[in-house]
Amino acid sequence: MATTKDRPTGIQLSDELASAMTLPGYGLRVVLERSGSAMVVHAGGSVDASNVDVWRRLVDEAARITTAPGSLIIDTSGLEFMAVCAFAVLVEEAVRCRERGIRLRLVSNQRVAARVVKVAGLDSELSFSANIDDAMGDTTG
Repeated sequence: MATTKDRPTGIQLSDELASAMTLPGYGLRVVLERSGSAMVVHAGGSVDASNVDVWRRLVDEAARITTAPGSLIIDTSGLEFMAVCAFAVLVEEAVRCRERGIRLRLVSNQRVAARVVKVAGLDSELSFSANIDDAMGDTTG
């Protein structure tokens, strides 16, 4: 859960979002960290229709505290399940990020995530990497 004591120094989620993530049944855990000019969101648990609104607010807040020309890296390697609606949130946020000069990068070590991105044609909207190091080193656009 993302509670005040779990937040790394200097990275603040709104109290409303932090409280929502502590409610029973949300099944979503996150840790936010800065790494150079990048904001990294490590997600665990699952994202589906029952908590996609919290996921949307989380991704939005993380994007708002990311500064250009940095990257917003969403590491979903810890997710047990990621519904299509969660990918849609990332595509929507990627568009907003590009308008601000920020690159949203999806990271997952799970082959199914890479397949969804490719098969759904999301690779034109989302940059995908299998690990954080590759995402951090990807400056090619």
